[in-house]
Amino acid sequence: MSKRIITLGGGMVGSAIARDLKEQKYSVTVADRDESLKARLAPFGIDYLNLDFSNNNAVTDAVKNFDLVIGAVPGFMGFDILKTVLEAGKDMVDISFMPEDSRDLTQLAEKNKVTAITDAGVAPGLSNLLFGRALFEYDELHSANCYVGGLPQNPQPPWWYKSVFSPIDVIEEYTRPARFVLNGKMITKPAMTDIEEITFDNIGTLDAFNSDGLRSLLELPIPNMVEKTLRYPGHIQKIVEMQGNGLFEPEKIKQTAESLFKEWAPGKEDFDQTIMRLEFIGKKDGEKITEIYNLLDYFDEQKNITSMARTTGYTCAAVANIILSGDFKKNGVFTLENFGRETKLVDNILHYLSERNIQFN
Repeated sequence: MSKRIITLGGGMVGSAIARDLKEQKYSVTVADRDESLKARLAPFGIDYLNLDFSNNNAVTDAVKNFDLVIGAVPGFMGFDILKTVLEAGKDMVDISFMPEDSRDLTQLAEKNKVTAITDAGVAPGLSNLLFGRALFEYDELHSANCYVGGLPQNPQPPWWYKSVFSPIDVIEEYTRPARFVLNGKMITKPAMTDIEEITFDNIGTLDAFNSDGLRSLLELPIPNMVEKTLRYPGHIQKIVEMQGNGLFEPEKIKQTAESLFKEWAPGKEDFDQTIMRLEFIGKKDGEKITEIYNLLDYFDEQKNITSMARTTGYTCAAVANIILSGDFKKNGVFTLENFGRETKLVDNILHYLSERNIQFN
């Protein structure tokens, strides 16, 4: 009998995860409030459950008969969902960009003898995996930087942008203070600061600005670390202007998000791409080296799956397979840098992604 998986959240990424896991012959159910998902998922053999995520008892009841829970809800509800699932005694892999530290629930997970892997997307997620691997492989790791963005392939004014995941989480990238490490000290600055230009083959020049994506990586013994979000020139200047006009203040942010959701919603021909660059500087075998990894992924026209859903969702699915196979059995709450010393696990995830044509070069 195949293992049973329930995905909490059936948006672009949640649905992509569900489809990929179904192709691995698992029994998959998607839980969401959006009734239209039932008809859209049925052709893939995926079941649907109408679920109110704000009702903890309903969430507990929904997950009780499943072997693994996938968390793909917006960040603001991620921590409560994680806590509810762990209290229900279920293993979980989560991609929600929650503002809280998921590892605060480690004791709960240990008490209930379950495993949760959080921030299991592209960045945070895949970036954490490679930061952890670099820390293990280098004799000394002096610097680790991540530049990442989900962007339209054909950007148009005035925004030069389309939203490929929850707009409220996009706005979080623009409003949540950014933490990074400089000369061994953690620094906090407003998001959207320290804008620099970075050039990518086949893309051109992009703006990179501070965002709060390092999260658990901040605790690694690496003296210099930064994560910056990538956007086409012109976009972030408009966002800074909106912020200056008070449109991201608590009393206005919901209305702003609703407005931007309409303007940023991709049309049928708005195909996306995901760009990520990881830079590591340090010493191996006594020699100073610099390694640069570039990832460029595109919208899957055949399956009609966004690149952001591919890179985020398939990383999550790879981790789900590791949990279901029993290759990682520790109880607690973990993030992917914890896999860095486990060469087999790192290789498994990268191979899983490579099979889906997602790879660094």
